[in-house]
Amino acid sequence: MGKHIAIAGVTGAVGQEFLKILEERDFPFDSLKMLASSRSKGKKIEFKGKQYIVEELTKDSFAGIDIALFSEGDSRNKEFARACVKAGGVVLE
Repeated sequence: MGKHIAIAGVTGAVGQEFLKILEERDFPFDSLKMLASSRSKGKKIEFKGKQYIVEELTKDSFAGIDIALFSEGDSRNKEFARACVKAGGVVLE
């Protein structure tokens, strides 16, 4: 079974650091969902030779996600982290 990963706040400094770490460690995954606020929705980010489109972070963003990476400092993320766990994912801050 492959890993399905989401990064909440991918357009921010911590989200960009998560991408760097995933690339440096060549972390294996089957899918990557890039999530951010509505301001960043639709933004394109290239990662490991593939272009991703940023989706708006909502409580429904975590269906099928195994691991979600969150910035610890964002208090808004607590509600989304709970939604991830409820959907069966593991949250890392």
